[in-house]
Amino acid sequence: MKKLFYSLLFTTTLINAQVTSFPWTETFETDSPTATSWTKIYESGNKEWSIVQTANPGYYTSSGPYAGSYMAQFDVTAFNGATTKYVSPVLNLSSATSPSLEFYFRNEAWDSDQNEINVYYRTSTSGAWTLISNYNTSVADWTSSGILPLPSPSATYQIAIEGVANYGYAINVDNVTVNAGTLSTSETKLKAPQIKIFPNPVSKTLSIDSKEKIADATIHDVSGKIIRTEKISDNQISVEYLKPGVYFITVKHVDGTSNTLKFIKK
Repeated sequence: MKKLFYSLLFTTTLINAQVTSFPWTETFETDSPTATSWTKIYESGNKEWSIVQTANPGYYTSSGPYAGSYMAQFDVTAFNGATTKYVSPVLNLSSATSPSLEFYFRNEAWDSDQNEINVYYRTSTSGAWTLISNYNTSVADWTSSGILPLPSPSATYQIAIEGVANYGYAINVDNVTVNAGTLSTSETKLKAPQIKIFPNPVSKTLSIDSKEKIADATIHDVSGKIIRTEKISDNQISVEYLKPGVYFITVKHVDGTSNTLKFIKK
């Protein structure tokens, strides 16, 4: 017989805090400026999304978050298909031409019982939800959702990660990232060269593998705040001063093109 487990409940205190800088990543950490802006829509039943440090039940190979100390979790104590959406703050994607979503998740079956994850978007806070993707197979270890295109970008955009409780193991979600893609400007856009960064995670020095000459690199946090911009002469940049966590680096080439990549400072 399966046992019931308690969940840590999380109360949202700030509604619809707009996100205007991209890429944006929700880490669910205590220092995230948007973690308290997520809201809940109870489509059926009253099962909770919460912010936790350890998976409940904690039978995953690693019961902690994908990165950092916290993650989002959906309640599992129901057979009846209780369904709750976890809704992002409002995203201003009005200038984005090809926005996309990626997140990391676990959703393991418990015996033959399998919870489900549905991903939705809407273009306004009162608009109808449109399904983007569904995940209904057993996933025991942290796995990427893949890159999900976000249709019909608007200034009042929201995404929702919906849990459907069928008494599987806990649904865990972490590092929800929205990229704006190419921003609309009057300038002619050149195709940016492909680059790689390593090691990732990194502790001291981040190396940049690029065939094109690099002008400078800008590091910003998950809220889009610029931390530092540096000229690059040897395709390396020190990140030793950063606190552990998730960051983005935008590499600008001398021809005016740029690439933005995510890295983890350990």
